[in-house]
Amino acid sequence: MASKPLTTRVSPAVHEALTALAARRRTSLAATASDLLSAAVADEDGTPRPPDGELTASVLRALEEVTAPAAVMHREVALQMARIIERDGRGATSAARRLMEAADKALTLQERANRPVDPAMGALLGQLFPGL
Repeated sequence: MASKPLTTRVSPAVHEALTALAARRRTSLAATASDLLSAAVADEDGTPRPPDGELTASVLRALEEVTAPAAVMHREVALQMARIIERDGRGATSAARRLMEAADKALTLQERANRPVDPAMGALLGQLFPGL
């Protein structure tokens, strides 16, 4: 994708938060800032996001019963990782591992909350990502 350089100044707290986020995402600070700015502009101008594909739909179906407050965050992380994988974005390979970790954590927390969860999630992810 073609891009243009942008230079900006941020507070030390914002810089620290962006640096930590980049480390968690295993991307550069510039790539992380670019992704966040692009998402903010897309949200602001109403640019539609690409539609979700089969993987994201499968993850959503498998985790739709996840409603426990402690588990919802992990469900959302799993959905975002599925979207990264589908769009073959930067970090798609590490996103596959993080998808499995987030989905597993969401299911574990949901089970602790004694709510029903689709047990096929593990089998689905095992088929999608053998060896992870």
